[in-house]
Amino acid sequence: MDKNEFNDNISLNSRLLDLLSKILRGENVNEEEANFLITNGYATMNSGVLQPTHKAKEKMEQLRNKMDVLNFYNYHPYLRPAVTVDGIIFYKGNLVLIKRGNEPYKGLYALPGGYVNYNESVEDAFLREMKEEIGVDVYHWKLFTVLSDPKRDPRGHTISIVFEGTAYDEPKAGDDASEVFLMKEEDAIKLEMAFDHQEVIKKFIQCKSLPR
Repeated sequence: MDKNEFNDNISLNSRLLDLLSKILRGENVNEEEANFLITNGYATMNSGVLQPTHKAKEKMEQLRNKMDVLNFYNYHPYLRPAVTVDGIIFYKGNLVLIKRGNEPYKGLYALPGGYVNYNESVEDAFLREMKEEIGVDVYHWKLFTVLSDPKRDPRGHTISIVFEGTAYDEPKAGDDASEVFLMKEEDAIKLEMAFDHQEVIKKFIQCKSLPR
């Protein structure tokens, strides 16, 4: 992403941040803005009064983090890759996979995961993303591998930190996941998967078979 694209992102997010700030402060917005907020779940209309939703408050925090990152990139002399976390999570002996609800690779199978927020450790991001995307707390977790091929993500240079762990609650789809599936690793590698997740699972199977 070049500097002009970063500036465009900053401008768009600044406008949304300003709009959300208005309704959270109880200030008036025009009809077009109100319709946008209601349609996207950021507000409800009660007795003619626009009321912010919990989603609006969460989005405010996300945008503040994102703006920090965009401003950092915009003024830093070097572009930096984005950082994500992914999870090899087992529930009752089965690997947890999701079906992606958003592009890129919408509709394909994937490991659960997401972006690391600004001022967030990768460990905290991993636990947060597993809770948000498959609804579970993860136990006995540890680092498995790091994925760093600059071309692995069509959105741009993205490094993924992959953890493995165990869930004791039944996974349920949330956030960017449209569905959740449980299966053996050997069956998972036969599926068409997003990003390089098929290769990650193959590597996990190989490592599991090595003497310890």
